[in-house]
Amino acid sequence: AVESTQSTGYSEEWKSTVSQTISNLTSPNPENFWTSGQWMTERAGGSDVTRATQTVAMRDERGVIRLYGNKFYTSAIDCQVSLALARYGENLSLFLVHLPSEYDGTVQIEKLKDKMGTRQLPTAELTLNGVPALLLAERGIANIVPMLQVTRLYNAVAAASYVRHVTHLARDYAESRSAFGHTINTLPLHQTSLAKLETFNRALILQTVDLALIVNAKEETPSLSSSVSRVLSAVVKIHTAQVAVSTLRDGLEAFGGAGYMEDTGLPGLFRDACVLPVWEGTSDVLSMETIRALSRGSAQTDVLRYIRELAMGWCVLGGYQYSGDLEPCQPLEAPLTELNQYLTQLELALEDCQYTGRSVALGIGAAHAAATLISFARYTQQPSDVAAARLWCKMGLVTLNNLHSSDISDILTQTEIKFERT
Repeated sequence: AVESTQSTGYSEEWKSTVSQTISNLTSPNPENFWTSGQWMTERAGGSDVTRATQTVAMRDERGVIRLYGNKFYTSAIDCQVSLALARYGENLSLFLVHLPSEYDGTVQIEKLKDKMGTRQLPTAELTLNGVPALLLAERGIANIVPMLQVTRLYNAVAAASYVRHVTHLARDYAESRSAFGHTINTLPLHQTSLAKLETFNRALILQTVDLALIVNAKEETPSLSSSVSRVLSAVVKIHTAQVAVSTLRDGLEAFGGAGYMEDTGLPGLFRDACVLPVWEGTSDVLSMETIRALSRGSAQTDVLRYIRELAMGWCVLGGYQYSGDLEPCQPLEAPLTELNQYLTQLELALEDCQYTGRSVALGIGAAHAAATLISFARYTQQPSDVAAARLWCKMGLVTLNNLHSSDISDILTQTEIKFERT
């Protein structure tokens, strides 16, 4: 909310109001701290807000802008302020809404959503009956982009934290759980499962840190084009979310039957993580956004070059140039070769990805994770970091689908399997 608000051209008369709002949203004092919601999604759809938004903004007789409409999903309904999209004249505009401290009928909670997970965060369907709003920007979509970069980064941080949590729990459990006369952390097959959890844990942490450095230091790293930040914001969100859900599922299995029991709290972790691929753009929507972004100018070249340079040691996390001399690391040659071969496959896959855009976007995310692991291992020279890079290139690089459009259309023409007696 702060990023989007600061990037807008609100009028001078609202400067003090906006400044106070930003001060509250960034305050370290719990008594003054505010939270912000997002009122974007409507019943007609969430991702395609340009066409789906039906909420309107109108000025009353006193010149106050008021919003009228329905918002289908509104997270953090207990917030103090919210950003909202509404049609204002011919434009889809961005507004800042201060929620009334007492009920006055301008914001009506129709119902709280019964969600699969993240129940600790109240999500509601709202009807807006003339709630006052401050116009931040007449062109609302363009001014949401800074907020999306932050929320997608937050999504990646959440994904990495879920995986780190379940990895530590699984490793601790394996030290005390006995089976077949041994603690299960000594069984080779379970060691492989734990090693996979640890590898994926490190991959998500490093690629999230890299994205955070890029987003927060764009002005200090002019060698990175804006396309690198934009593309990686989308693919890191897609990749970390998908990996988190699959890894949480594997993590629960590491506890055997206990992982399925509600009183352990483990199923709740999995349910909460399942929102990550959906929130702030589903994997399909962000994959389409990624493919469009890569088709503009030199974006594809810039992104793949950054991944290669990061892996080769020509720069470090965040795109910063490394001024020292890195010692050669022979054990990293194999994963580096595998990554370069994979990047070549990605370039070929990008030539025609109308039906395979999702696997391509995930592939870019997996390649970026590989580059961060190799870069970090090259810097630390620690055996565990080198092992993580080597294991990721064996287990983490996703298969790039080679699909035929005719197969896609044919499988969808018949929705039922028909068995005939002969």
